[in-house]
Amino acid sequence: MSDATAFINPKSGSIRITGVVDIVDAEGKVMETIENPKFCGCGQSKEKPLCDGSHSEYVKIVAQQLRNARELVKPCNLFGTTTLCAREIRENELNFRQESGERLVGVKYGSTFGYLTNAMACNGSLLVSEYMYPYAEAEVVFKLKKDINSPVELHEVLDYVSHVSTGMEIYDSRFGAVEASFNDSVADNASAAAFDHGPWIPANPELLNGLMAQVFVNDDVVEKSPLTSIRGNPWMAVVALSADLSAQGITLPSGSIIFSGSATQEILMRAGTTYKVEIKNLGSVVVTAS
Repeated sequence: MSDATAFINPKSGSIRITGVVDIVDAEGKVMETIENPKFCGCGQSKEKPLCDGSHSEYVKIVAQQLRNARELVKPCNLFGTTTLCAREIRENELNFRQESGERLVGVKYGSTFGYLTNAMACNGSLLVSEYMYPYAEAEVVFKLKKDINSPVELHEVLDYVSHVSTGMEIYDSRFGAVEASFNDSVADNASAAAFDHGPWIPANPELLNGLMAQVFVNDDVVEKSPLTSIRGNPWMAVVALSADLSAQGITLPSGSIIFSGSATQEILMRAGTTYKVEIKNLGSVVVTAS
């Protein structure tokens, strides 16, 4: 290879070489000399080590299979995808939702993040038959007053957050009861299925201090945990998310909401049951499953 330069596609991982390249065997013998080659970085090419464009088709196919799983309420198989492909599959779904008229309203966060759109707001009721295994979690929800487009330090969080609320995040893995890998979870949009939250309260530094989250099922307390269960300090969810988004070149706009991650164990939702998340001094949210 003489005077050649390489460009790695940040989405597909493909490697494009500008210049003349020698392909050699294990002993260093030149097998072929090619100009301006493009090498596979996603593992999907049928012409490895060269890229044949299979990546884009793979992303579309997997994204469609995940949408079919949601629409048919039938789990799909694990894909064992790569990190780069998983992220692009997640973006493909967001683009599809937006092209279908849905509006991005925020994200849910945990070990990874998933996008939330206005169509995912359950507004107090949930039809269980539309989901595979819906689970409810008690969370703190933040509303942004400023774009997040770079890492945020803990002491800066209140420069970005205007309001706080009590939230119920409902996740439903499109892989069903099978435990998914991290990358498959990313592709599944972090299993984000639905959400709801209570009234907004203006943010202040002491607002979340010493508070406890409780989950009620038909008026009976079934889960209880301090908010420190969320990363030791719920505000840290904003810090961690900002670093994650920034590393992937994603901007979360002002007005977006952030579900911080669960303070309690998840509760499987069943038809004919009412679920309530309550955080004293912060409010409550109620969702009835039918």
